[in-house]
Amino acid sequence: MPPLPFYDDALTAVLAGVAALETEPVSLTDAPGRVLREPLFADREQPPFERAAMDGFAVASAHWRAQQCWQIAGAVPAGAAWAGNIDPARDVVQIATGAAVPPPFDAVVQIELAQVSSDAQSVRFTLDHVAAWRNVHRRGADAAARDVLIPAYIRLSPHHLALAATVGITRPQVTRRPRVVALSSGDEVMPPDTATAALEPQQIRNSNGPLLAALLPRLGAQLLEHHHVPDTAAAVAQACAHAAAQADLVVTAGGVSVGERDLFPQAWRALGFTTRLHGVAMQPGKPVLSASGMAAGRPVQVLGLPGNPVSVLATAHLFAWPLLRALAGDPAPLPWRRVPLAGTATPNPRRDAFRPAALTGPDQQQVAMLPWRGSGDLSHTAAAHGLLALPAADAPYPAATPLRFLPFPS
Repeated sequence: MPPLPFYDDALTAVLAGVAALETEPVSLTDAPGRVLREPLFADREQPPFERAAMDGFAVASAHWRAQQCWQIAGAVPAGAAWAGNIDPARDVVQIATGAAVPPPFDAVVQIELAQVSSDAQSVRFTLDHVAAWRNVHRRGADAAARDVLIPAYIRLSPHHLALAATVGITRPQVTRRPRVVALSSGDEVMPPDTATAALEPQQIRNSNGPLLAALLPRLGAQLLEHHHVPDTAAAVAQACAHAAAQADLVVTAGGVSVGERDLFPQAWRALGFTTRLHGVAMQPGKPVLSASGMAAGRPVQVLGLPGNPVSVLATAHLFAWPLLRALAGDPAPLPWRRVPLAGTATPNPRRDAFRPAALTGPDQQQVAMLPWRGSGDLSHTAAAHGLLALPAADAPYPAATPLRFLPFPS
């Protein structure tokens, strides 16, 4: 049997051939977090006129004379166009921030430097020189018409949507949200609302279902449903077929190892799905399963996660997150960053380790691995800020070693 791949190679295998879903136009209120699939262009110059950058008086720099008493010919509020007569050697115009500077004026003197007469008919200024285009945001300074303002394949944030509105785009073309079904399994697993007195000593409450239901939408999924599946071949086969008929991605928790009741791998094979990956040299999460196939005429991806809750937490971030990015057409990698260790960390000599960890130290610029009591120990994750990657090695990593850290999505 060939050796299991390490995480980076395993992820490459999982993502191979995964294509972005089709696009759809959505309103600006529905667009945050979606991936833009067409470039967004400027429909005209930005700004489209010579714009006052602050409240003050529009003046002509070529006619400027210090200490002159200037006549106030009128005012230009934002959104208005000046239509009066102007003598640039004698007149100035009061102007509001954002208003169009009327020609032949080419500068704005801020209101703080103005001494307006008591009858508001004239003004003097407390400065000796005015340069052309002082306090004026020049026409076309930001963008020319047809310039690309936002390239395709950017995940839209609120400031992108403000820019879209500026150029009249109210329904940007984005990737459809990946439709996901989540399944948990295990006959020892009981509903979360089971009373303590009703639990047998060998039974546990379902933590994987609520974890996936909360996490997958945060990672960009449209979660269609999540439910628990009994450990019988018939129930697992029926759940898989039902999920594949409606989902772009099916995420399962439990039932993917090599035990008698690990029924998901065979169920997917029976549905004609091709196994892309089964097993990774990582801790936790060794039995991870990836498969793909067709259902209802559409490609469907399958990600089978091990059943221990810390394994689900780690592998959902490490595999489901990049899978959802690929389906959304987002080329950005996961937001790993290098953070120095706060103390010594002991790796697994044969497998990559991914441990819940907390940022610590001054300004949280260090990372500390939390006490590890196995992949069933969900309690120790309460203080975690993300996952620390410990590449397989024979010797401990000393304090201050920079290692990869993946923050949990906020």
